[in-house]
Amino acid sequence: MKSTVVGTMAALFAVSLLVGCNHAKKTEAAELKIEGYWKLAAGSQSSSCFTEMKFLENPTSDRDPLSVHETMGNFTQIWIGEYEKNGNDIRVILHEPKAEPFIMTADQSGNELKLRYEWKSADLVCSYQPD
Repeated sequence: MKSTVVGTMAALFAVSLLVGCNHAKKTEAAELKIEGYWKLAAGSQSSSCFTEMKFLENPTSDRDPLSVHETMGNFTQIWIGEYEKNGNDIRVILHEPKAEPFIMTADQSGNELKLRYEWKSADLVCSYQPD
């Protein structure tokens, strides 16, 4: 009788462990796939959003290259720097011209990349489509 109870408990433990591991895989956050060229979507909430973004990859570093385009009237300023992904957060470090590092919070759904960030004292919510 004692071995039947121990065997049943071991079987229940093994099943619950398998079910728990399977559930954990399904609930992990999907990794952001932001590498590539992005253009500002027409439905963005602010005219102060970057008009174009290029997220590139550098397999030899923890930081990847980035360029962002800021258009004001007929003038476009191109900022060059690096970025690091951590979950849904993207840490942006602009080197040329130099700017204070900032965090973009990303939400990606299909071909839309929605970014929330503060730029030049303005809180922005911007949507981008692949170019």
